[in-house]
Amino acid sequence: GSTKRGEGLWRTVCRLRGRMPALYIISPTDRMVFEEIFPADSMAGKQMVVAQLVVNAALDMVDEVMWSNNQMNLKVVDRFNDQVISAFVTAGNFRFMLLHDGRPDEGLRLFFTELYELFVKIVMNPLHDPDTAITSRTFRDRVKQLCRKLLVL
Repeated sequence: GSTKRGEGLWRTVCRLRGRMPALYIISPTDRMVFEEIFPADSMAGKQMVVAQLVVNAALDMVDEVMWSNNQMNLKVVDRFNDQVISAFVTAGNFRFMLLHDGRPDEGLRLFFTELYELFVKIVMNPLHDPDTAITSRTFRDRVKQLCRKLLVL
């Protein structure tokens, strides 16, 4: 994938640990509107920056796959070391991107589907600007519940 070029360099900077899914929601204008690490204290400093860079680099792969596939759940779109990036694209072209250890299961599909239902409630709010960060504590708590329930942490 697109992240292969810098693998050696990134390995020396920091190593992403195995069991720490990181969820990012990216707007159609490529702005990160939501970020959540599971569990919250599993990444710090350089690891968070590397995770963001890996997901950002995978955006091109998501765009490529999304135009050649009519599914919302794009499954695995890129890889970095022992991590994979799974993606889901909404009807409004928001991208849900999950950096995780790559074990495929039904829980991941259900996670994205239920996350989409929560997300729609946020973006349907007339007071919410879709290009700004999602700051709702309720949304964040429900996303954490979904992760615990469906991604088996």
